[in-house]
Amino acid sequence: MTPIPTFLTMTFFSNTLLQYFIFFGILAGAIVIGKIAYYIIKNFVKVLTKKTKTVADDMLIEVCEHPVVFLIFIIGFYIAYKTLTLTEAVEHTFFNIVLVMIIFNLTWFFTRLIDGLIKHYLVPFSKKTQTDLDDALIPILRRLSKIILIFIAAIIVLDKFGYNVASLVAGLGIGGLAVALAAQETLSNVFGGITILTDKPFSLGDRVKVAGNEGFVKEIGMRSTKITTLDGSELVIPNSTIAKDVIENVTREKERRIKLTLGLVYETDMKKLEKAVKILKKIIKDQDGVQKNKCDILFDQFADFSLNLVVIYWITDLTKIFEIKSAINFRIKEAFEKEKIEFAYPTRVVYNKKS
Repeated sequence: MTPIPTFLTMTFFSNTLLQYFIFFGILAGAIVIGKIAYYIIKNFVKVLTKKTKTVADDMLIEVCEHPVVFLIFIIGFYIAYKTLTLTEAVEHTFFNIVLVMIIFNLTWFFTRLIDGLIKHYLVPFSKKTQTDLDDALIPILRRLSKIILIFIAAIIVLDKFGYNVASLVAGLGIGGLAVALAAQETLSNVFGGITILTDKPFSLGDRVKVAGNEGFVKEIGMRSTKITTLDGSELVIPNSTIAKDVIENVTREKERRIKLTLGLVYETDMKKLEKAVKILKKIIKDQDGVQKNKCDILFDQFADFSLNLVVIYWITDLTKIFEIKSAINFRIKEAFEKEKIEFAYPTRVVYNKKS
């Protein structure tokens, strides 16, 4: 048997250098084994599970791959520190470190499991449903479940380190009132979010006008709602503001009412006035994307410097509102010029009476 070199028998803090080498050697071995396990899972196990028809095995491998590697390190750390000669207090500290790592690893595993279940089961299911309520609730459910898991893990860790968890929870209960008072705005936003999700004044992707802004609903959260404006910028509006404001859901309108006032010069005779009405009716009737039998053209008033015609029509093709309005206006201008029907503009006639 080969004798142990003398320097390895040197003792520091009740342990020889050989024990320290063994300790770090086991840690290094655990890291290497973890790397090998990760490589095998990523390059072989995942390839096999992808060939199966079920998603359960794919989800399970995706959830476990990182926590399994960390578990190997925890086991290696536990075996490693057991090779050392430690006092009862130090050994208890090492044991608590292992316990904290296990709790952290379990919390990590369950958060990944929740993400996996949501990703592989809830999200595909929500896409099949007609309502957008589940699409909005899934991100909230994901965050809330993680917060609960982390809170439980923190309570367990504090308890293991000797803190009085019961008094801590009681203290949180007493301080809850002060927190609630300080967080009134946050709570109002949360209740506003609940109101939006239950009343459903709009859904994801809807075009809305709210709080003086117009855009498409990108995300409905518990605290705020994100809207992408027509110019591409992103607005984050507190839910309490939305709950109190008037909301116009542009997406849900069946047709858009357009009101147009045309002022003609006072020199326009009755024949041209009647001709103008006929031209306007024909233009609206011939235009695609408008309600054919729903057009009102009225001789509205004798204004200060014009005879005013009011044109009211409804656009049914809501994807081409601006194009249809522009096309109608161009045709009105062209037809009136052809018939020599003049538009009015502000004028003033001054009479000079000679005595």
